[in-house]
Amino acid sequence: MAVFHQVGVILLAGGKSSRMGQDKGLMNLDNKPMISHVLEQAQKISDHILLVANDDAYSQFGYPVFKDDYHELGPMAGIYTGLRNSGYEYNLVLSCDIPFIHQGVLEFLVESCQGNDITVAEFQGKLHPLTAVYRKSCLDVLKKNIEQHKLKLVSVFDELKVRCVDMADFSPENFRNINSLDDLK
Repeated sequence: MAVFHQVGVILLAGGKSSRMGQDKGLMNLDNKPMISHVLEQAQKISDHILLVANDDAYSQFGYPVFKDDYHELGPMAGIYTGLRNSGYEYNLVLSCDIPFIHQGVLEFLVESCQGNDITVAEFQGKLHPLTAVYRKSCLDVLKKNIEQHKLKLVSVFDELKVRCVDMADFSPENFRNINSLDDLK
């Protein structure tokens, strides 16, 4: 088991799930909450995991849970909250709705992160900013963008040192989001 002792994991589960109609992370997939699938892979990377969620039900997983510092402002606010509360310089950021993510993808990202503010997975020409490593050096830029209501994560990329890591050698399943009931089926 490869555990990277110098990296934390921030698992985002605070979204509104408007397309799903209910909290995605707590929905069952293969007889367990969707977030459990992501946690199983994250645990192989670090013992230092925190959740950013606005629902107290996430405390059942045994990790610290932090509510968004900026309520209902999307993933950027969740990442900001997670980075602010993490004790680690580098943090692997994942969303709760990617249950098919594999340890190999996470290891590859972490191994590629040194010296970058953001190290983001790129698959088939698409960036996955919620499968990425964020450094604490992002905090000021994230806060400024949140306060200016520039909430698209890619909007901070021009202001930071970003490395896009090509994940062509990995299966597309790793990057499959479950956003609707049809996706869940």
